[in-house]
Amino acid sequence: MIKSLTCGIVFYDEVNELKRLVPQLKTELMGYNVEWLFVLNHEQRDIRHWIKNWIFENIPNARCIENPSNNLGYARQLILENASHSYIYMTDPDIDLQSQSLIKLIQLAEAESLNDRSLHILGYGGAVINRSTNYFLQTTSDLIFKLAKKIPFSFQIQNHSHLATVDHLPSCHLLLKKSESLAIGGFSSIFSKVGEDLDFTHRAYNDDYRFIFLPSSQVYHNQNFSFEKWLYKMFLFGRVQISVQKLNFSKGLRWYRILPFLMLIAFTVFCVFFYNAALIAALVFLTMSLFKPALLGFLLTTVSYAVGEFFEIIYPTTELKSEAELLELNQNLSARVLKANSLN
Repeated sequence: MIKSLTCGIVFYDEVNELKRLVPQLKTELMGYNVEWLFVLNHEQRDIRHWIKNWIFENIPNARCIENPSNNLGYARQLILENASHSYIYMTDPDIDLQSQSLIKLIQLAEAESLNDRSLHILGYGGAVINRSTNYFLQTTSDLIFKLAKKIPFSFQIQNHSHLATVDHLPSCHLLLKKSESLAIGGFSSIFSKVGEDLDFTHRAYNDDYRFIFLPSSQVYHNQNFSFEKWLYKMFLFGRVQISVQKLNFSKGLRWYRILPFLMLIAFTVFCVFFYNAALIAALVFLTMSLFKPALLGFLLTTVSYAVGEFFEIIYPTTELKSEAELLELNQNLSARVLKANSLN
């Protein structure tokens, strides 16, 4: 039986979101021994201290780690290294829990540990449903979520009809086994802004670990920004996809993750050799988009992702470091970390 777990949250300055999420987690985890572990990922000392004081006032026995470097990969790693319990639930402030969504993951982990320990399951997650006040973005996200159910693999969104083993789950709704996660190297500080979970799950898959997707464990991921920012986010996801492939290339290329780039190349070639047919196809698609705008949103999202992959191939921005360079980077980041808890 799992009676204790660590709840780890990487936090920047989303105070209103934290005020909404913490009561949800408290209600969900009532009856469990919960270790609250926060990584304060803001560069400004005064903001970190203000947030830390609010946490201490509202969450008894909370622990806070100040990470002024604002390195997301290192922040996730700090949660892994400092958690006191065998199971860690990782989430983000912009998540809304549905009732029983986390409990279902815990129950699934309990059942798996009792049935067969040789399955090499590293973590458990469920459906992360994007939610936005931007109508165009919301309809686009809904269409992508539906299409994801038809695709046997995922780029950033998982959606399956039944319980399934998968090779990637986002760290915003993820129940992890601590010791196994550390054994594969944890999260890398190379990925300071985005993609730390993609790299982590990629390496886990290479080491024969899998993740379990539970469809009934659903959370909402609030995406309340402009569609232009969404496209830039997809562009960054595309870039980091190539970075992860390059970093782990020695253990094999996961070809399906570069499909958007391959489709972009194929379409470009098609346009060059069959200009008239491509023009007609574009006009038909745009006409269809007048009746279903989400189609245009899906196309723009796919193109942004593909362009991100293309740019990272020809002009890489992620610096791949040797073991010695990575060790030095982690030592420099560690020197800046401050720890505190509400009992001090």
